[in-house]
Amino acid sequence: MENQRPLKPGAPRPGYHVGVLLPLLIAAAALSDQTAAPSCALAQWAMGRAARPEVLDVAVMQVEERAAGPARLAWQDPDGEIWLRPLDDGETAILLVNRTGRPVSLDVIWKELGLGGTRATLRVFDVLRRRNLGKVHGGFAHRLEPGACALFRVEK
Repeated sequence: MENQRPLKPGAPRPGYHVGVLLPLLIAAAALSDQTAAPSCALAQWAMGRAARPEVLDVAVMQVEERAAGPARLAWQDPDGEIWLRPLDDGETAILLVNRTGRPVSLDVIWKELGLGGTRATLRVFDVLRRRNLGKVHGGFAHRLEPGACALFRVEK
């Protein structure tokens, strides 16, 4: 370490060749862009709005198999859509869709969607992330990346 000179600002660091790192960074960026599309295709299929994708997810399949009726468009604006689909055990599937090329936050409000009154508390499960969000009072806001979808199950 005592023979090393300090690097000038902007000088390439030893051991990191730009020609090697740049293709890796580009590949990583392309892969991250493609992850939203398969999740969105799965979520759309579970709500009966798209053809069956080639690769399926067990949690998403359970939503599709438990459908007790068609999905309905519950809310829409230029930025996004909220779809609801009843499930056979009394739960409801909720699909959020970002229709823009920029990140948006969609508000899921129980009363406005007909899922309960102003004091309603529902259990929420994020299907695509396989995460239990617990009891949620009144609703929640969810951020979606450009063109992305989110799929939730809610129960009283």
